[in-house]
Amino acid sequence: MKVDISHISKVDGASLELEISENLEGLESSVEGFEFEDPVDFKGTLVNIGGILKLDGHLDVAYTSKCSRCLKDLKSEMSVTIRESFVNGEKLADEDSYTYEGNYVSIDKALKDNIVLNLPVRQLCTEECKGLCKICGGDLNAKDCDCKEETMNPQMEVLKNFFS
Repeated sequence: MKVDISHISKVDGASLELEISENLEGLESSVEGFEFEDPVDFKGTLVNIGGILKLDGHLDVAYTSKCSRCLKDLKSEMSVTIRESFVNGEKLADEDSYTYEGNYVSIDKALKDNIVLNLPVRQLCTEECKGLCKICGGDLNAKDCDCKEETMNPQMEVLKNFFS
């Protein structure tokens, strides 16, 4: 998402309203286990404050992932507040800052970074999700499993008949 900043880059305090709805290229390759089919919606402002462009706004994105316990597909949405700064790349040698050059600023990386940082570590279909059986792999939410775990640590097998 390249934004033309030619009319605000020279005027201190000038702002630009942004309303963008696009797919972010390379977002899925940044995060394993999440699919982003719908476009990312961003509404906000870009303000020039002494040559530093301040991006403030709100981002909405829908994604599909799997439940961490039972592996069912889940469709979820996320809302993120964005507050980032962009500095002129010609004047700065710092690698960790978002930069712009000339009359265009690309806000893709800032949006991607904020999405990745706000994704949940574990996604559950419900808090009561029982997951999958360790023996047969059956969904414990759909039916109770009669599998019995009879594996024993070989070092403790000697003690199995101790009280008999």
